Amino acid sequence: MKFPIKKRHKPKVLLTPLIDIVFLLLVFFLLASNFVDQQGTSVSIPQVESEGEELVPEISVVINESGQLYFKGVLVNESILVKILSDNLKKSIKKNVSIHADRQVKYDYVVRVIDIAKEAGAQDFILITQRR
Repeated sequence: MKFPIKKRHKPKVLLTPLIDIVFLLLVFFLLASNFVDQQGTSVSIPQVESEGEELVPEISVVINESGQLYFKGVLVNESILVKILSDNLKKSIKKNVSIHADRQVKYDYVVRVIDIAKEAGAQDFILITQRR
């Protein structure tokens, strides 16, 4: 008995469903990346009546209510902050530092952080506030 010989078809790769899946993954990761929280400490920012110019700071320092300093979510002391700021300011174009100070922090300590930033090479300072 002789069996009929079946012709084998070459497998085809369909590009349309592949492109659809890649596009959906791209959209998912773009949307998910916007919701990444920055690690660090929560700060209660002072409120003001006047409206200032909105600037996007390149380098920012956070001072929490107990006076601890944070740079990019990492707890640092004053001597390390000088080194970190000077390294980052050398790479920066604008040479400005934003200071996120809790409203309970004493003014003297905020001025001390401004002095540290000046020592590191900062030219401009942005004190972050919240509109009432």
